[in-house]
Amino acid sequence: MQSNIPFLCTPIIGKTKEELIDEIASVSLKNPDIIEWRVDYFQDIHDFEKVVEVARTLKEVSNDIPLLLTLRSVAEGGNPTSLSTMKVVELLVHICKTSFIDLIDFEINNPDEEIRQIKKAAIEHDKFLILSYHDYSKTPANEELIEIFKRAQTLGADVAKIAVMPNDHGDVLRLLDVTNQAKEVLQIPVATMSLNSLGAISRMFGWVFGSRLIYTVGANSSAPGQIPIEEIQRLIKTISTYQK
Repeated sequence: MQSNIPFLCTPIIGKTKEELIDEIASVSLKNPDIIEWRVDYFQDIHDFEKVVEVARTLKEVSNDIPLLLTLRSVAEGGNPTSLSTMKVVELLVHICKTSFIDLIDFEINNPDEEIRQIKKAAIEHDKFLILSYHDYSKTPANEELIEIFKRAQTLGADVAKIAVMPNDHGDVLRLLDVTNQAKEVLQIPVATMSLNSLGAISRMFGWVFGSRLIYTVGANSSAPGQIPIEEIQRLIKTISTYQK
């Protein structure tokens, strides 16, 4: 397999334990590389022990597929929750201490001290940390995007993720160019995506330019522009054949 073949990640967004079990049972049959639990949709998110209990169950029925836990903020496209910022950090540190979650997503717009707390817990308990940035209104300038990547690396990210909204096709092309540049200036992998239907092409071909993680639809979409995993799997297979 070629070294640039990306990892495919599918989200699950159930509100209850039962919904999540049904989702992950369906999604795992489609052979994603990672399953993302968008815990901001979980109705009992305020009860940390219930979160741990569900994480344990999801791990048991996931066919050993690595689990990524994401608590997306409303400001960056997430579902509203009852948790304060302090409680969000507390939950993520708590879940790092379990053996049921393999990766944690935390937004890079959070204060450095909070990021350091999450990173410390991730290191101590062998978790990978994705530091993510989302802009649902625009695609920032190339220089700003590169600086976000560099900051993520400085803060200890294992993966740096950027998802931005395009206002025209030029924005999509710029993001692909930045993704390509990131290979030259970073020592960590990146994941990039241009949102909405206009940016869907970045999810199809971004990996060719260096994006190492594609978020795909297994059962339910968690962001605008996501494409069914089966279509992405076929596309990667086709392109890889002609890149040999």
